[in-house]
Amino acid sequence: MGVEMQVASAFVGLMAANKAKSAYEMEAQSYEEARKMESIKTSQQVVERDRRLRAQLASLDSSMAAQGITIGTSASISALENDEKKLAAADISSIKLMGASNRRKYGLSAQSSKIKGESAVLGSYAKTAAIGYDIATG
Repeated sequence: MGVEMQVASAFVGLMAANKAKSAYEMEAQSYEEARKMESIKTSQQVVERDRRLRAQLASLDSSMAAQGITIGTSASISALENDEKKLAAADISSIKLMGASNRRKYGLSAQSSKIKGESAVLGSYAKTAAIGYDIATG
């Protein structure tokens, strides 16, 4: 009766390892999807920040035109426009950096999940081999 239980235990252990591997693969897929969504989110944030810059620059131009100042001739307005462009560039750089960091985090989590799945299977094989050895040696 002991040998049959050991064989059944080994078989059930292999099945459990395969289920664990499937769960880890689904988790990895979820992280990959999150990584792709982060890429889309980052692109949208960059576009939105650029849109806000364009709106701010247009507002400055409109304000100057309403005051009768020819666009491009005022040093103070040029300085304001340059400052706005620098702020926007810094914001966009930060957005891209944070997006890249989050994408990397999700990518590493996906890899980790895949490795955990493989580890579960290998651990199960090791247990099965040990059970087989115990059966063979009595």
